[in-house]
Amino acid sequence: MHSHLAASEVDLLGLVLRVVLLTSTALVAGIGLLRPAVAVRPRLAWGAAALAAAASASSAVVLDIDIGFAVAHALLALAVPASLRWRTAATYLGFALALLLIAEAALEHASFEFFLDTVFAAVAVVWFGIAAGEWRSGSGLRPGPVALTAAIALAGAGTAQLLASGFLDRRLVESAHGATMLVLAVAALAVLVLTVVLRDVRQRYRFGAAGVLVATVAWTALPGLPPPADLPVPGVPRVVTAAGTSVLVSPHRPGRNLVHFPESAGLEVVVETAAGLARAVPRPGSSGTWAEIDLPAGRSDLLVRRGAEEASVDLDAGELPALPDAVGPDGAECASAALGGFAAGSPGVLDRCPSAELSEEDGEALGKLVGYLAEVPVPSINVVGDDSPRGRAATELVTAAAQQRGIPLREDREGALLVVSGWSRAAEALDDANRGTSYLYGVQLAPWLLHGPVVNKVPGVSIPLRFDPRDQRSLAYGMTLAARFGGEPPSLAGFRRWLAARGEHVTGAVSVYASAQVDVMQMPTHQHGSTAAGQWIPKGTIVAISGPLGNG
Repeated sequence: MHSHLAASEVDLLGLVLRVVLLTSTALVAGIGLLRPAVAVRPRLAWGAAALAAAASASSAVVLDIDIGFAVAHALLALAVPASLRWRTAATYLGFALALLLIAEAALEHASFEFFLDTVFAAVAVVWFGIAAGEWRSGSGLRPGPVALTAAIALAGAGTAQLLASGFLDRRLVESAHGATMLVLAVAALAVLVLTVVLRDVRQRYRFGAAGVLVATVAWTALPGLPPPADLPVPGVPRVVTAAGTSVLVSPHRPGRNLVHFPESAGLEVVVETAAGLARAVPRPGSSGTWAEIDLPAGRSDLLVRRGAEEASVDLDAGELPALPDAVGPDGAECASAALGGFAAGSPGVLDRCPSAELSEEDGEALGKLVGYLAEVPVPSINVVGDDSPRGRAATELVTAAAQQRGIPLREDREGALLVVSGWSRAAEALDDANRGTSYLYGVQLAPWLLHGPVVNKVPGVSIPLRFDPRDQRSLAYGMTLAARFGGEPPSLAGFRRWLAARGEHVTGAVSVYASAQVDVMQMPTHQHGSTAAGQWIPKGTIVAISGPLGNG
């Protein structure tokens, strides 16, 4: 993501209030903490305290901060200048305000980040406190060593923050977060250089205060700036947040690509590349919307427009060969497989789509399903496939298994419908099945068609599966995916990729599961309605209707 962030991605008012609040609080805390050693003009102390109190009150009103906490912060800040005539009281109040500053800045941070925040806050408090006035010669404070110690600590913290960020690449100058972090590190190092070079202690604090102020502003601003997205990797589908919504670019190779948005993005999404504009539209058998774009080799930009919001996505298609399966009729399923790796936190190169072959596991499940139908028995089976390698292989397998069992293959509503195509062709076949008389022996789907937008095309279907979509692991995947990509529904292709990234696999005996569009899905802790995230069959349920099946 480039640095020209949309307004919705950065809360400018919240960012300004945070910077003003924490910076002015550091100054007031320093004035109070160092009161026994530094004489400060009351006017400066009151001005800084009034600014901190106003920022705290504004935060409570504008940012919905706890009012009690904001009032306590404001009162503590105003108490410091009011107590300056009593040095001990001012010191204690300044110390309390410094602790409050650290607590506010490091809220919810991990231990290492908390340590760095403590260093930044301590240096700002001490440096501002000394620079704000004149130190007393008999106070026992040695401002020279204090300045050097503080400068070393600040330089170390700034450098550590930069090195730990992982942004040691072009994101340092192409994102607001990276640029701010770079400014922080450079300002911290500049303070150290000035402290070493300047002989006069007063000049150290006077000129160094500017560097400390820049570093403090950058430090306080960082949490309000969204970190830059990972750099694009050729062949690895690109998943970012842009214009207030999740975006997937797949397969992220030169030539034709798909851009996918979740349903939560709405229908008014347009993308633009150097090749022109494309509107995101629904695809049969899949969720959300999809736009087709052409990418050049190497780096390029994708502009996303969603209503009044607009953002640019950085792409790098490299020099890889095209992957036609990823943008054809089965492109949505291929993209869903890529999202499985993303949900697991280990996205990888997409070099093969699920429709490229019929897996041994799915072939075995289809054979067992035909055996199950033969035992019902069904009078006939209407097989619907497609031209993909998987669809052709599945059709041949089912045909051979049915012939072996003596089941006629014909289009007959008195029999069963068995769909072994991809998502888009399956959606069309199920739409046709909804017209007129329903199939007497129901609708059967191949395992890879376990996807809400496909399954919910008809009131009920049966699917041969090796796992229970209601168990903890299955729901965990569904909820993880929904949380990371705008409520995206799960799929078997994505589930398999997610499990593989965790060193696990779909195992177990094949059982037949039936889905129905009724709202009784039992979640792990309580009953959810149709909007519950993670469900494999939105607005419906799925249960096993057979035990483990024998040989097909």
